[in-house]
Amino acid sequence: MTASSRSGQLGARLLHNRGMRASEEALTFLQPDLNQLGDPFDLPDMEAAVDRVFRAIGNQEKIAVYGDFDVDGLSATALLLHAIRDLSGTAVAHIPGRDGSGHGLDNNALTRLNADGVTLVITVDTGSNDADQIRFAETIGVDVIVTDHHIVEPGLRRPLALVNPHMASDGVGEGLTGAGVAFKLAQALYSRTDLNWPGHVIALAALGTVADVGPLKGENRVIVSEGLRQLQSTSHAGLTALLKLAHPNGGDLDTEALSFNVIPRLNAPGRLGAAVPSLNLLTANDPGEAMTLARQVDDMNTERRRLSQEAWDVARLELGNGPMQPALIVKSARFKSGILGPLAGRLSGEHGRPAIAIALGETHARASARSPESVDIHAVLSAVSDRFDQWGGHARAAGFTVANEHLDEVMDAIQGGVAAAGKDPGAGPPLRADAEIGFSDLGASTWDFIKVLGPYGEANPAPVFVTRNLNPVQIRTMGAGGRHLRIVLSDDRETWDAIGFGLGKAPLGDGAIDAIYSLRTNTWRGRTKQELHLLDIRPSAYEL
Repeated sequence: MTASSRSGQLGARLLHNRGMRASEEALTFLQPDLNQLGDPFDLPDMEAAVDRVFRAIGNQEKIAVYGDFDVDGLSATALLLHAIRDLSGTAVAHIPGRDGSGHGLDNNALTRLNADGVTLVITVDTGSNDADQIRFAETIGVDVIVTDHHIVEPGLRRPLALVNPHMASDGVGEGLTGAGVAFKLAQALYSRTDLNWPGHVIALAALGTVADVGPLKGENRVIVSEGLRQLQSTSHAGLTALLKLAHPNGGDLDTEALSFNVIPRLNAPGRLGAAVPSLNLLTANDPGEAMTLARQVDDMNTERRRLSQEAWDVARLELGNGPMQPALIVKSARFKSGILGPLAGRLSGEHGRPAIAIALGETHARASARSPESVDIHAVLSAVSDRFDQWGGHARAAGFTVANEHLDEVMDAIQGGVAAAGKDPGAGPPLRADAEIGFSDLGASTWDFIKVLGPYGEANPAPVFVTRNLNPVQIRTMGAGGRHLRIVLSDDRETWDAIGFGLGKAPLGDGAIDAIYSLRTNTWRGRTKQELHLLDIRPSAYEL
């Protein structure tokens, strides 16, 4: 069998593993195009939302975009501010603080906005379940349009317009994030004019989609694919300054670079209390101002990393070495509320079970929960939601605020709910490979196909391969305490460099080894290198 035919068979298997059964379906997947975007008016209440926005623009009303402090909410806020201003509207933003009103609409904030002349509020990434606050807004003469992607609780009074895919039928808008729904509103607004939306609008939507781990299929795949292309060549002052610090080595900008370098920086100010510097950066038009903001955000990210490590050390001490409960729950008055989500995510990822990180306050506790696929943490929390002052989320991530007097009861209920799920939460999903291959299969055509198959993320993971009976040619560890593994592997015909994050202490034995890995293109100081990204490595069961 020739190398090209082997490569073709491997590509067909990768497509099959991602649910592709027909050639037309595969071509659509491999060639994401703006023409694949759905009609935004298929989303519920979009017509009413667009009519009200244009009426506000025509009447010279002041519009407030009411966002959220994570990157999904910030990018959604920024893209709608750009769109409304581009269409000659007057728009301001409101981003709540983590340590203030928190997620969702707040009556005090609505009152202040109204006093500043706002008569229309458009929420992004929030608001679906804020019926009381929306009713209050109506009493002070403020209309509310909700754009959101969170689960809608039944029986609540509807606002003027509720643009939420969960209210749609036939899967319209399925999987869109807060930024994705906001982009659909922008798409609808521009469609009523002679203007084309600028590239940074979809670039911001891509940032929010990747940040909120939206499934990269359907419209999300188009948004992220086109958004990455626009980011790569953007002339937007804020995005250019951000990428200069977050992606200094150049090379292709992919979802991994966004997830590990760009998004954490944008999240940092909000995690430390006030997300406004990130929003100002995403809406900056002056290059000098943008670079000043980018450096400020970068400095805050350094502080965020320090606090995260401090919280991790506290959590490890609290958990100790004893037997693990169904859910890992850590709590401390030293935790900053902004680092709870990443802390819970790291605990859950390392131990393969739900984790809840709780910041203790004088009267209330604030918590973030993360969970593997084996447990629906939103369903677990819903059983005790009557004890929460605020809460929300989805199957893999959620958060709540609870009075201290109810905290023990809530923690017991969470442990019981996870245990009642009937699954071993600590087992974790096994590593699954797309194919077993030899190094001879890693030719240029395979690397080219891997690039076309991206962007990678939720619902489109990077392909994973297994190769057996490899010889380690060079071995060294790197990072604090030798945490990571750098190794050169050979099959006696070809040699590949490989890196394994967190595998510095993996047993290698004294003979051949088996490796499970994905393919990674790394750019450093202008040089691009292809290498293997090890997911696990072990001594071979047998040697040829």
